[in-house]
Amino acid sequence: MLFKNTFEQHPALRFVFDKLQFHSRMGHQAMLNSPVIIEKDELERRIGELARIVTLMKDSEQRKLLMKAAHNIHLVNDIAPALKALSDGSAMDDIQLFEIKKAAIYMRNVADNISLLPMEWLKFHDMRGVISILDPEHTGIPHFYVYSVYDDALHAVRGEIERCADPTERERLRFEEKEIEERVRSVLSDKLRPYAGELLENLRKIAGIDILLAKAKYAVDNSCCRPSVSSSHSFSGLTNPMVADQLSRNGRQFQPLNVSFGNETVLVTGANMGGKSVLLQTLAMAQYMFQFAFFLPAEQASLAIVDEVACSFGDRQSALSGLSSFAVEILTVDKIVRAAKEGRRVLALVDELARTTNPEEGRLLVAGFLKVCMRLSITAVVTTHYGGVDVPCRKLRVKGLVIPPGTTQLNARHIADLMDYSIIETDDTDVPREALTIARLLDVDGDYLDECVE
Repeated sequence: MLFKNTFEQHPALRFVFDKLQFHSRMGHQAMLNSPVIIEKDELERRIGELARIVTLMKDSEQRKLLMKAAHNIHLVNDIAPALKALSDGSAMDDIQLFEIKKAAIYMRNVADNISLLPMEWLKFHDMRGVISILDPEHTGIPHFYVYSVYDDALHAVRGEIERCADPTERERLRFEEKEIEERVRSVLSDKLRPYAGELLENLRKIAGIDILLAKAKYAVDNSCCRPSVSSSHSFSGLTNPMVADQLSRNGRQFQPLNVSFGNETVLVTGANMGGKSVLLQTLAMAQYMFQFAFFLPAEQASLAIVDEVACSFGDRQSALSGLSSFAVEILTVDKIVRAAKEGRRVLALVDELARTTNPEEGRLLVAGFLKVCMRLSITAVVTTHYGGVDVPCRKLRVKGLVIPPGTTQLNARHIADLMDYSIIETDDTDVPREALTIARLLDVDGDYLDECVE
């Protein structure tokens, strides 16, 4: 799974990505094409490197050095296509030679900036050899010209051109000059070719630093925490930045989530509008951010590494696939079960399974999925609005509507303000029955509501 492939199903990740401040096209593209990390040592190393940058960014003097490096990173263009052509034996033209020279100079500057910081894990290839080839006059200026000093014959013919008054002869000399320049470009390309791999590796390191800087700034600006690798999941004060942003536009605040679960099957119940879907979407976002080596928007977070985050979020997936909601749900459940049987570590997040079918069958489908998850030791969080799902798994409930005493009428806008999205333990197999209460408080027609009572 690449980072960019998470966006359709998990728009909160796209929201986070859009907030990242990259300084180069390479960093931007490298982040999009970053693979999910499933190896513990690699993930801990990457999170550890980010932690170092976050610490540096919080120190005013070291932050200045990081910003100098960021400025130089911004000046490095993506020369990967030119380097590929160079490796394949092509002769570089003036623009390509200029870009290579410019990149080498600013790579050197980035390396000098980084050398002043405690970032000993990051070492660049020395660019002095490349710079000396393309800057024979030692100006240090990111500009390229086929200098006369490259070739005695070139120096001589250019002198003749300056002294020649005959237009025909000058034209012949100009042609000779161009031939020599082509030869010089070929020679320079041959000299540069052994450095192509080092230049490309430095380019990748530039992209890597850019990603770290972008992640670190996001972490500092949003008070994110360093997640720890664990055998279970635990969150305190976990926030969904996209939902929080939407709420803030309406003058409301996101209620941070506190939830913990191990390698177990968890059933979450709660009334409609109770935040069950947001809970699952936020858990999915957090898992992916963790395994793409981000800090998390939480006060504290520890997570287990999984091979696959399998989500069933109903309508969004149905719209993307063109299948019915039930078809998408049942095929997702099938995929989860098959992956677990193959020995893959799966985090299953299933929202309102079988909600579009009749309640009797729906209840059976939910219960059956919970049982198979328990039997296969799948880490699963499943939400439902069906009551009476009597399966001996762990049960949680979204606390739900808290109506102040004496309330006789509500405005539709204020219902969400009365919701308590806290996650609490429960042994009850039933679900809150708040729909009729809410309808009455909204002053829905009484005759209609009276007909709704058994």
